[in-house]
Amino acid sequence: MTEKTENRLEFVDLLKVILTVGIVFRHAELVGMEGRSAAFDVFSRGMMGLTSVCVPLFFVLSGFLYFYKVPARPDARYFLNKSRKRVFSLVIPYLIANCFAFVCYWLAYRYAPSMMSGFFGDDWKHPLFVFWTGPVNLSLWFIRDLIIACLMAPLFYLLVRYTRVWGVLALGAVWIFVGGSHWYNIWFAIGAWAAVCQGGNFARWMGRIRCKVPAHAAAWCFFIYLYHYLLVISLKKGLIAAVDPASFWTLLGVYLTIALVALAVLTGLFIVLKKWLPKTTGILVGGKI
Repeated sequence: MTEKTENRLEFVDLLKVILTVGIVFRHAELVGMEGRSAAFDVFSRGMMGLTSVCVPLFFVLSGFLYFYKVPARPDARYFLNKSRKRVFSLVIPYLIANCFAFVCYWLAYRYAPSMMSGFFGDDWKHPLFVFWTGPVNLSLWFIRDLIIACLMAPLFYLLVRYTRVWGVLALGAVWIFVGGSHWYNIWFAIGAWAAVCQGGNFARWMGRIRCKVPAHAAAWCFFIYLYHYLLVISLKKGLIAAVDPASFWTLLGVYLTIALVALAVLTGLFIVLKKWLPKTTGILVGGKI
């Protein structure tokens, strides 16, 4: 067991597992099937509402963990070291996952163009789109915005250190009335405030919650997040074409099958990679194992 897995917060890892599963179910939504079943439309809207909190909570957790146990007076070296670590833990996995997605899209474009219909047009061919403005692995916009938030971490620290909750509320007002932006991420700021201003209280509260989570739960979550999207949309296209669901139960069956098969396949792949290629897996998940 590595130092990372020994010094982890198990309740945070449990939250990561719950949120990761929620995101997979969110992306398994049957877009374009609305109106086929009124009951399923209600169920789908409920699931989308329930899972809409997943990404914001991931940002909050990321902000909290970035500043957890931050020194009272962090200097420039502290943030420089943090940024260097994020190159390995975020940037490299982000680039690899987008390169993998690009190869998959190129293969589909070359040998199964029907699989490409409805996804990006020709945008996936443009380098900036592949890695940034898209990105081509669409769900990784979260990682892109998290990279930006980490680069802006000194400003987030100054905001919460000297203005406390009032600065966060002001940022929230900007977010609401001007519009959300990855440059002033309110959710990351909330996590930063929780760690800098209330870190001890939150740590004690989380320590009282007893839960048992596998040692490499965080690595599993990151792997699932990085690679689930292409599998989910491929399963969605294939199953909808094969079944053409119309009733509540067929729609529900297809929806659950997409999410559960994606989770099962990627979990199996993660286990195999971790067993036989542990160093490679460590790079893929940013050193979380």
